[in-house]
Amino acid sequence: MSDHQPPAQYPAPAQGDFQGQPHPQQGYGYQQAPPPKKKHTVRNVLLILAAVFVLFVGGCLAIVGTAANEVSKAIERGENEAGGRSNPVTITEGEAFEVRGFEYAAGWRVGKDAMGYINVSKLKVTNNRESSDSALVEIKFWKGSEVLALTDCTTEPIEVGTTTQVDCLAADKLPRSYDKITINDTF
Repeated sequence: MSDHQPPAQYPAPAQGDFQGQPHPQQGYGYQQAPPPKKKHTVRNVLLILAAVFVLFVGGCLAIVGTAANEVSKAIERGENEAGGRSNPVTITEGEAFEVRGFEYAAGWRVGKDAMGYINVSKLKVTNNRESSDSALVEIKFWKGSEVLALTDCTTEPIEVGTTTQVDCLAADKLPRSYDKITINDTF
């Protein structure tokens, strides 16, 4: 026998894990490469599109909300100014008056038609507003704080500086007595 012995060998790695699943043999210093990273391009594009959509819708809602607020403020200002819906102007039969840029001429009359309904005659208006507009007004007959009757009066669109006849239509009969007459824009 010789003194020479074969080199020591390491035991062979097991051919399966504890669940019986095979795995490749790994040598010293061997590292298994990590699995390739999945690309999520479609998912990322959809997320970006969703974010852009949410921002777009939010921006649109903000613009609409701001516009609605401004319109509401303008309507409120119009309603509260003299001759606006919430602030009627007291008028006297036959005398001239002005409502928010519309100049109504003197000489108009209040009476009854054949059925006893309110008849406003000879009411003429001149448009002194900044642009073409229609007169859409209510003339009310009051006793104290009670509206006894009213008539709606309208015109076609009137060009600036033009005078036209106002047409009034009433579904109420002219009261026998009243304290005052008022007029206000309906819009």
